Amino acid sequence: MKLSALLAALLLLAFAGCGGDDDEDGDTGGDEAAIVVESPEPGASVSSPVTISGTASVFEGTVQLRILDADGEEIASAFTTASAGAPERGEFSEEVEFTVDEAQDGVVEVFEQNVASPEESPERELFTVEVPVQLEP
Repeated sequence: MKLSALLAALLLLAFAGCGGDDDEDGDTGGDEAAIVVESPEPGASVSSPVTISGTASVFEGTVQLRILDADGEEIASAFTTASAGAPERGEFSEEVEFTVDEAQDGVVEVFEQNVASPEESPERELFTVEVPVQLEP
């Protein structure tokens, strides 16, 4: 019984570590990534509301969306549900409203929220995809 619990814990840790990279170069995920962001594209100028869309293979299809300003502060957040949950791949699309006073660099983040992790845990966000954008008022 203890061996099976240990194996289950190791498997959970292995999956929690998959895709946890925070892409610094605007990589929107690949064909095999848990989350692939198709819109907006890296470097795009976006105004409110911005449509965030792509595909995902995540638990119950639930995808978290967040927009960060030039200071890295969250200025908008939302969630949506893909057309299918893991292990299938589903499509998602959601309009997210935000407000900025002036044009600035920003980031659109899309991730799966691990509800089994404590609120402040770094493992709370899985498969994070960061898309650098230009936020327009």
